[in-house]
Amino acid sequence: MEFKGRGAERVQTDNLLAFTVIANEGQPIYQGMAKTLNISRSGIALEYNVPFEKGYRIELSIGMGAEVVKTTGTIMNVAELTPGIFQIGVQFDYLTEEDLNAIAMVYPSVLQ
Repeated sequence: MEFKGRGAERVQTDNLLAFTVIANEGQPIYQGMAKTLNISRSGIALEYNVPFEKGYRIELSIGMGAEVVKTTGTIMNVAELTPGIFQIGVQFDYLTEEDLNAIAMVYPSVLQ
């Protein structure tokens, strides 16, 4: 499923990430592990069994080879892929040059 709104090219992925969902009041409300579906310079899609609220903040620790990329973002899209499985689209707040390079070591086309 393609989400609209992200301008950067998506690269298909299959990594694990740890996350913490932050409610609008700034309180952590959910933590877990998820599988990545795709990534770009501007965001990531993950697969999970809970449909989080659009607009909530999310902290991510993404496994990229031997590196871990830590960043934050906003949940922009949620779609049910199959019954009980959801695709969560996250727009990154930022990626440092170091983070982008760590992603590019595993997925070089993310720099294009």
